[in-house]
Amino acid sequence: MDLEDCVLITDTTLSHLAVGCPRLEQLTLSHCELITDDGIRQLGMAPCAAEHLTILELDNCPLITDASLEHLVSCHNLQRIELYDCQVITRAGIRRLRNHLPNIRVHAYFAPMTPPPPVGGSRQRYCRCCIIL
Repeated sequence: MDLEDCVLITDTTLSHLAVGCPRLEQLTLSHCELITDDGIRQLGMAPCAAEHLTILELDNCPLITDASLEHLVSCHNLQRIELYDCQVITRAGIRRLRNHLPNIRVHAYFAPMTPPPPVGGSRQRYCRCCIIL
């Protein structure tokens, strides 16, 4: 089921999906920015997710955290999860998920750390990430 960019999708929607879609295999929730860990918990506890869910795409869901990954450990058939631009998901959370689901493919992007401001009194005219050659 592809719900990408459905900006009004909420945790309540996920609870209805968990109950009403017993054979759900693929779910795309990318850019559904109202989804929280509670919605993923409801989905992860549902029999449909534990038995059938193989692909879950959560790109750019800014309110989900590592707790969401903990809620998915019972989804034994989960083969792939997309986590691009999920700013609060950590490498440690992904490692814990992989401990429970060793064959899962996790697609995530971690932005490089912003370099610290230069020491001294002079103010740069460029952003700290840019280098002028």
